[in-house]
Amino acid sequence: SRMLNGQLAGAFELFFDGVSLHRQQRESAQSIIAKWKAPAMRSGFEGWQEYMDLRREEVKDSAAEEVREKLVATAAEDKEEAAEAVGREVARRVEQAKRTVGRMLHIQVAGAFDGFYDQVQASKERKEVARKVISRMLNGQLAGAFELFFDGVSLHRQ
Repeated sequence: SRMLNGQLAGAFELFFDGVSLHRQQRESAQSIIAKWKAPAMRSGFEGWQEYMDLRREEVKDSAAEEVREKLVATAAEDKEEAAEAVGREVARRVEQAKRTVGRMLHIQVAGAFDGFYDQVQASKERKEVARKVISRMLNGQLAGAFELFFDGVSLHRQ
């Protein structure tokens, strides 16, 4: 029973402390509300609210400006990277075109040389044919001359 009375007394003390704390908080809140209802406090509180609204706008604007600056910087970097990539691609294509034109010129020069070689060979063949024809003609005249000489020597001996 003593233990039960001790517990009951402790519970009442906690209840009393809770009620007292609640009463103090209510009185404090009422005094603060009463002060806010005063014209000076009300105008001060409203001024503070306006200041906080302005400050929020400033923070929002500065954040938006910072984001915009970051986007501009990122866009500039992207533009530089794109320009470098375009430059590399142009250089690659120019080099590729040079190699292609070089191959075309090599093929053209080889074709011209083949044509020159064929012309030289044909010229040599024509010269050889002409030499053979002239040689035959000369041999025929020489043979005729020897025949006449032989006939002349034969007549002279007879």
